[in-house]
Amino acid sequence: MRHTTLVILGLAGTLLSAQNITGGLHTGLSLPVGDLKDKSDRGTNQMFGAHVGGHLDFNITSHHQVRAQLSYQNFPGSGWGGASDDKNSFKALQAGADWVYHFQSPRQGWYTIAGATLNSVKEDWEATAAGRRISGSASQSGKLGVRGGGGYTFNQMISLEGTLNQIFVDQNGSDGFGFDTATWAQFSVVFRFGR
Repeated sequence: MRHTTLVILGLAGTLLSAQNITGGLHTGLSLPVGDLKDKSDRGTNQMFGAHVGGHLDFNITSHHQVRAQLSYQNFPGSGWGGASDDKNSFKALQAGADWVYHFQSPRQGWYTIAGATLNSVKEDWEATAAGRRISGSASQSGKLGVRGGGGYTFNQMISLEGTLNQIFVDQNGSDGFGFDTATWAQFSVVFRFGR
Protein backbone atom coordinates (compact mmCIF):
# COMPACT_ATOMS: atom_id res chain seq x y z
CA MET A 1 0.00 0.00 0.00
CA ARG A 2 2.83 2.38 0.87
CA HIS A 3 4.52 1.74 -2.50
CA THR A 4 1.28 2.42 -4.37
CA THR A 5 0.86 5.71 -2.53
CA LEU A 6 4.45 6.70 -3.33
CA VAL A 7 3.95 5.86 -7.02
CA ILE A 8 0.73 7.93 -7.14
CA LEU A 9 2.39 10.90 -5.40
CA GLY A 10 5.39 10.61 -7.76
CA LEU A 11 3.14 10.59 -10.83
CA ALA A 12 1.11 13.53 -9.52
CA GLY A 13 4.31 15.48 -8.85
CA THR A 14 5.62 14.71 -12.33
CA LEU A 15 2.36 15.82 -13.96
CA LEU A 16 2.24 19.02 -11.92
CA SER A 17 5.87 19.84 -12.69
CA ALA A 18 5.08 19.47 -16.41
CA GLN A 19 2.29 22.04 -16.06
CA ASN A 20 2.86 25.76 -16.26
CA ILE A 21 1.58 26.80 -12.82
CA THR A 22 1.34 30.39 -11.64
CA GLY A 23 -0.47 31.96 -8.72
CA GLY A 24 -1.30 35.07 -6.81
CA LEU A 25 -2.56 36.75 -3.69
CA HIS A 26 -5.52 39.11 -3.76
CA THR A 27 -7.13 41.62 -1.43
CA GLY A 28 -9.68 44.41 -1.71
CA LEU A 29 -13.21 45.57 -1.05
CA SER A 30 -16.37 43.46 -1.03
CA LEU A 31 -19.63 45.37 -1.50
CA PRO A 32 -22.74 43.52 -0.28
CA VAL A 33 -25.80 43.89 -2.52
CA GLY A 34 -29.43 42.84 -2.28
CA ASP A 35 -30.57 41.07 0.87
CA LEU A 36 -27.04 40.66 2.23
CA LYS A 37 -26.81 44.44 2.44
CA ASP A 38 -30.24 45.74 3.29
CA LYS A 39 -32.76 43.02 4.17
CA SER A 40 -34.60 44.67 7.06
CA ASP A 41 -33.24 43.39 10.39
CA ARG A 42 -31.21 40.69 8.56
CA GLY A 43 -28.62 42.30 6.26
CA THR A 44 -25.35 43.97 7.27
CA ASN A 45 -26.60 47.54 6.67
CA GLN A 46 -22.98 48.27 5.83
CA MET A 47 -21.60 49.79 2.66
CA PHE A 48 -18.64 47.44 2.26
CA GLY A 49 -16.53 44.63 3.67
CA ALA A 50 -13.07 43.33 2.87
CA HIS A 51 -11.50 40.13 1.60
CA VAL A 52 -8.14 38.40 1.29
CA GLY A 53 -7.17 35.22 -0.53
CA GLY A 54 -4.94 33.39 -2.91
CA HIS A 55 -5.05 31.23 -6.00
CA LEU A 56 -3.10 28.85 -8.21
CA ASP A 57 -3.48 29.06 -11.99
CA PHE A 58 -3.08 25.93 -14.08
CA ASN A 59 -2.33 27.19 -17.59
CA ILE A 60 -4.01 24.97 -20.19
CA THR A 61 -3.15 27.07 -23.27
CA SER A 62 -1.91 30.63 -23.78
CA HIS A 63 -5.53 31.84 -23.36
CA HIS A 64 -7.16 29.30 -20.99
CA GLN A 65 -6.52 28.69 -17.29
CA VAL A 66 -8.17 26.74 -14.51
CA ARG A 67 -7.81 28.63 -11.24
CA ALA A 68 -8.07 27.06 -7.79
CA GLN A 69 -8.94 29.85 -5.36
CA LEU A 70 -9.48 30.36 -1.64
CA SER A 71 -10.91 33.61 -0.21
CA TYR A 72 -12.02 34.90 3.18
CA GLN A 73 -14.75 37.58 3.24
CA ASN A 74 -15.70 39.79 6.20
CA PHE A 75 -18.82 41.96 6.18
CA PRO A 76 -19.00 43.88 9.48
CA GLY A 77 -22.47 44.82 10.63
CA SER A 78 -23.80 48.27 11.40
CA GLY A 79 -26.80 49.38 13.46
CA TRP A 80 -30.13 49.60 11.70
CA GLY A 81 -30.80 53.19 12.82
CA GLY A 82 -33.58 54.65 14.87
CA ALA A 83 -33.78 53.54 18.49
CA SER A 84 -32.32 50.15 17.56
CA ASP A 85 -28.63 49.43 17.33
CA ASP A 86 -29.15 45.83 16.20
CA LYS A 87 -26.51 44.59 13.79
CA ASN A 88 -25.58 41.51 11.76
CA SER A 89 -22.03 40.62 10.67
CA PHE A 90 -21.25 37.99 8.05
CA LYS A 91 -18.08 36.04 7.29
CA ALA A 92 -17.54 33.62 4.40
CA LEU A 93 -14.73 31.18 3.64
CA GLN A 94 -14.84 30.38 -0.07
CA ALA A 95 -12.98 27.62 -1.96
CA GLY A 96 -13.58 27.08 -5.64
CA ALA A 97 -12.46 26.64 -9.21
CA ASP A 98 -12.64 29.26 -11.95
CA TRP A 99 -12.31 29.05 -15.71
CA VAL A 100 -10.20 32.05 -16.80
CA TYR A 101 -10.01 33.20 -20.43
CA HIS A 102 -7.30 35.70 -21.46
CA PHE A 103 -8.10 37.74 -24.57
CA GLN A 104 -4.44 38.54 -25.31
CA SER A 105 -2.00 36.68 -23.05
CA PRO A 106 -1.75 35.91 -19.31
CA ARG A 107 1.06 38.49 -19.05
CA GLN A 108 -1.01 41.53 -20.12
CA GLY A 109 -4.55 42.38 -21.17
CA TRP A 110 -8.20 41.67 -20.41
CA TYR A 111 -9.56 38.38 -19.04
CA THR A 112 -12.87 36.89 -17.91
CA ILE A 113 -13.70 34.62 -14.96
CA ALA A 114 -16.51 32.09 -14.45
CA GLY A 115 -16.51 29.69 -11.54
CA ALA A 116 -18.18 27.68 -8.80
CA THR A 117 -17.44 27.66 -5.07
CA LEU A 118 -18.13 25.74 -1.88
CA ASN A 119 -18.66 28.05 1.08
CA SER A 120 -18.83 28.19 4.83
CA VAL A 121 -20.86 31.20 5.99
CA LYS A 122 -21.30 32.56 9.51
CA GLU A 123 -23.61 35.28 10.83
CA ASP A 124 -23.03 36.99 14.18
CA TRP A 125 -25.85 39.18 15.46
CA GLU A 126 -26.50 41.55 18.34
CA ALA A 127 -29.86 42.95 19.42
CA THR A 128 -31.58 44.62 22.34
CA ALA A 129 -34.61 42.82 23.78
CA ALA A 130 -36.51 43.69 26.96
CA GLY A 131 -33.90 46.31 27.80
CA ARG A 132 -30.91 43.98 27.68
CA ARG A 133 -28.31 43.18 25.04
CA ILE A 134 -28.41 39.70 23.51
CA SER A 135 -26.25 38.12 20.83
CA GLY A 136 -25.98 34.90 18.85
CA SER A 137 -24.65 33.30 15.72
CA ALA A 138 -25.62 30.93 12.94
CA SER A 139 -23.42 29.11 10.46
CA GLN A 140 -23.83 27.02 7.33
CA SER A 141 -21.21 24.92 5.57
CA GLY A 142 -20.98 23.27 2.17
CA LYS A 143 -23.11 25.91 0.48
CA LEU A 144 -22.80 26.13 -3.30
CA GLY A 145 -21.91 29.44 -4.90
CA VAL A 146 -21.21 30.89 -8.34
CA ARG A 147 -19.07 33.79 -9.47
CA GLY A 148 -18.23 35.63 -12.64
CA GLY A 149 -16.41 38.74 -13.74
CA GLY A 150 -13.27 39.98 -15.36
CA GLY A 151 -10.05 41.84 -14.94
CA TYR A 152 -7.05 43.46 -16.52
CA THR A 153 -3.43 42.34 -16.16
CA PHE A 154 -1.07 45.35 -16.28
CA ASN A 155 2.17 43.39 -16.18
CA GLN A 156 3.39 40.01 -14.99
CA MET A 157 2.98 41.04 -11.33
CA ILE A 158 -0.18 43.20 -10.97
CA SER A 159 -3.82 42.79 -12.02
CA LEU A 160 -7.12 44.39 -11.07
CA GLU A 161 -10.27 42.30 -11.17
CA GLY A 162 -13.92 42.43 -10.24
CA THR A 163 -16.37 39.58 -9.70
CA LEU A 164 -20.00 39.18 -8.72
CA ASN A 165 -20.33 36.38 -6.13
CA GLN A 166 -23.48 34.61 -4.98
CA ILE A 167 -23.90 31.92 -2.32
CA PHE A 168 -27.12 29.93 -2.00
CA VAL A 169 -27.87 29.80 1.74
CA ASP A 170 -30.72 28.31 3.78
CA GLN A 171 -33.37 30.87 4.61
CA ASN A 172 -35.38 28.96 7.22
CA GLY A 173 -34.58 26.80 10.23
CA SER A 174 -32.42 27.42 13.29
CA ASP A 175 -29.40 28.30 11.13
CA GLY A 176 -31.39 30.29 8.53
CA PHE A 177 -30.20 33.76 7.54
CA GLY A 178 -33.57 35.28 6.65
CA PHE A 179 -32.76 35.32 2.92
CA ASP A 180 -31.82 32.66 0.37
CA THR A 181 -28.84 34.23 -1.46
CA ALA A 182 -25.84 36.15 -0.18
CA THR A 183 -24.56 38.34 -3.02
CA TRP A 184 -21.66 40.76 -3.23
CA ALA A 185 -19.41 42.52 -5.74
CA GLN A 186 -15.73 41.95 -5.10
CA PHE A 187 -12.97 44.31 -6.30
CA SER A 188 -9.41 43.02 -5.93
CA VAL A 189 -5.81 43.98 -6.46
CA VAL A 190 -4.00 40.78 -7.50
CA PHE A 191 -0.29 40.33 -6.83
CA ARG A 192 0.98 37.54 -9.11
CA PHE A 193 3.98 35.24 -8.90
CA GLY A 194 5.55 32.49 -11.00
CA ARG A 195 5.27 34.15 -14.41
